[in-house]
Amino acid sequence: MSKPVCTLPFSYDDTPERRVLNLEEDAIACVPALGYSHYTRSRPSVSEHLHPGCLELTLCMRGSLVFECGQISYRLLPGNVFVTQPDEWHRLSTNPKGLVMYWMFFRLEGGARPLLHLPATESDALKESLRGLPRRLFPGSDRMRLAFQRLFRLRDELSAGSFRTLSMRGTVLELLLALVEAAQAVPACPEDGRVERLIDAMRAHPERDYPADHLIREAALSESRLNTRFKQLTGLPPYTFLLACRLRAAQQRLRDSDEPVTAIAQALGFSTSQHFAMQFKREFGVTPSAWRCSACAGADALQH
Repeated sequence: MSKPVCTLPFSYDDTPERRVLNLEEDAIACVPALGYSHYTRSRPSVSEHLHPGCLELTLCMRGSLVFECGQISYRLLPGNVFVTQPDEWHRLSTNPKGLVMYWMFFRLEGGARPLLHLPATESDALKESLRGLPRRLFPGSDRMRLAFQRLFRLRDELSAGSFRTLSMRGTVLELLLALVEAAQAVPACPEDGRVERLIDAMRAHPERDYPADHLIREAALSESRLNTRFKQLTGLPPYTFLLACRLRAAQQRLRDSDEPVTAIAQALGFSTSQHFAMQFKREFGVTPSAWRCSACAGADALQH
């Protein structure tokens, strides 16, 4: 079976959780999609794909997400940037609750005119710099964040016309120059990573108990600072995050096994099957049994 290829245009949403602008409408032909996502519920993972001709950059603002590219997993923390080139297959394997991110597609290939109407030599220099980024995952900068925010503000506050196009085109260039600068910066020393290891442990073994005193001791932080750091990295406090991990593990068991719902609830640390069903429906909108039926029906449809 051939891999899916993401072709443009696609869904240009304008909701509280997801906003996608088409800057080609402002005569900025290099930017077919500028996005902002703020998820209040976890979302399905995205299948492996590529964006023909387009570089994709993502700036994580809150929570954490995992990209897979070239058989390697990359975990983005708040402030991190992830970039894929036009010819690189990749997928977003997590879309967690609480995630906040900015993202943009920038068309490097397929356009006859120079990038952003720059002089030809400057357009070639920009394209070469973007094609030759030394790293795929790296810390972003306030300069990038402010450029993303300014693009949305300009679109909302200025009337359509030549001045809005000029202002937004200049801000796109500022964003790309900031991207190149951040990618070429010398990496800072990595932080200790104790809270990150706790997060990884919860993802890998959500069925285990994680008493508050254990988390505080392992993180070497006060309870308030531990909660703050968890929210920065996952968008959720520790026990809400653990519940989300257990519910995602429950989805996998419901889909991939014939275990009774009661057995799954017990195996994943829920006090009763009723408590499990209540939490599952609150998160996903349906009961575990109904979700299993829907997942199995979808699998059967794919087989046929």
